[in-house]
Amino acid sequence: MSDWLFLTPDDWEEDLKVLKEKIDKKILITYLIESCGYWPLYGDERDNMLELIHNYSHPDNQIWYVNGDYFAHSNYEKWCNLVKPKMRINMHPLVPSHNREVFISRLEEFEGIVDVPKKYRVICMVNQPKISRMLTLRELAGYPGFIYSFNGTNIKDLNDRGISSDKTFKELTKYLKKTELRWSTDGNSINSTPVDYFSEFDMSNDVFNMYNRINFNTPYTLKNDTDAYHDFLPVQEWLESEIDLVCETLTVGRFHLSEKSCKPLGFGKPFLTIGCMGWYRVFKKLGFKLYDELFDYNFDNIESFRDRHRAIISQIKSILHMDAQILKDKLLIIKDKVNYNKKHFLELREYIDIPKIAKQIDDSR
Repeated sequence: MSDWLFLTPDDWEEDLKVLKEKIDKKILITYLIESCGYWPLYGDERDNMLELIHNYSHPDNQIWYVNGDYFAHSNYEKWCNLVKPKMRINMHPLVPSHNREVFISRLEEFEGIVDVPKKYRVICMVNQPKISRMLTLRELAGYPGFIYSFNGTNIKDLNDRGISSDKTFKELTKYLKKTELRWSTDGNSINSTPVDYFSEFDMSNDVFNMYNRINFNTPYTLKNDTDAYHDFLPVQEWLESEIDLVCETLTVGRFHLSEKSCKPLGFGKPFLTIGCMGWYRVFKKLGFKLYDELFDYNFDNIESFRDRHRAIISQIKSILHMDAQILKDKLLIIKDKVNYNKKHFLELREYIDIPKIAKQIDDSR
């Protein structure tokens, strides 16, 4: 791959100096953790990878940018229509992303989970209080068979046994505003704030209290990996639940496979993900199987987050109301699919290899 130059944002100031000069090699810029870089189309001004690339690069350089977004091409066209850049680069989608590699590397050291009797039908694990997640908890809290965590903890606040204090959580809830919640016309924002942003509003209702931290503990450990308590190690209540309701990092415009969706895939648990429109269309294209004996995925075609979220919540409420024997039978029917998806997930490892990404680009030209 001598005709390629590989750059990552680890030392971005130095990389920008490189991009300013005319380079004979093709340039591959990778940010493999998130589906990011689109500000002002999505995200905030700190999420401006595309802006930096276009502002600092020599116009004659051949540049490819890779993030974790399956919709990278279409989102780049939208970004260009909005920003009107003086130059153009190439987008190359990467799915799945770095999160799967982190999960699998931990799984190789993990001794395995023990199957335990189930006490709950659906669990939803929430840390960062994004609007999309607060909407989910305020709809489902209080339902029999539903359990959730609401933690609001920074990874740096975890000690080596996975224990954290209320410090971060109290900071997150300290300045919440009490106000009437108003949806935008497109159903993707509340009070002019995109649903993928942290909630600045007190979204408590009769069954959900944003000021109440609910923290679960795990019976497992991983040596020298404090972060694993945050996003890998299963807590006891997760083990005791039949289905994982995943509130993904991004739910509007960008496909994202975070550690939250990796967890039920890699550990073999049925799940339903609240993601962007087309999330499950991508999921199928990646070779995974849908649990359509259990869920109706028609919500995947709904563009408005508000309406798509309502349809997903309706699916979960149906599970919570379902006759126990019918649910048991459905879970048994999809067991082979759950096992297949786990195996498929563990085998999809070549996408993260940067030289292979470059070869894919060469082969497609």
